[in-house]
Amino acid sequence: MSDPELKKADGCDIFFSLIIVIVLLAGFFIFQAMSEPEEPRDADYYSAQERIKKIASHKGIDSEYNSQIDSFHLENNSSMEKIMTNVINQYKGK
Repeated sequence: MSDPELKKADGCDIFFSLIIVIVLLAGFFIFQAMSEPEEPRDADYYSAQERIKKIASHKGIDSEYNSQIDSFHLENNSSMEKIMTNVINQYKGK
């Protein structure tokens, strides 16, 4: 049958478990903050410089490509207005 004694949940177990989790999390973040170097490593600096160089070279290639496209359209005297006018004239002719 049922036990006549009332069983209550013990709040101390939950409280101590919560304190242990908080202490472990705090310890993890403190350890992580202490283990990181204050200054970036040389490898990080060099890789950042290489990225900057690659970005600059790609920007140069991109601007060169855009200038080639612009010069092609200037040489052929092609503009959106002219092309659209040709298309309209083709449809009017039909």
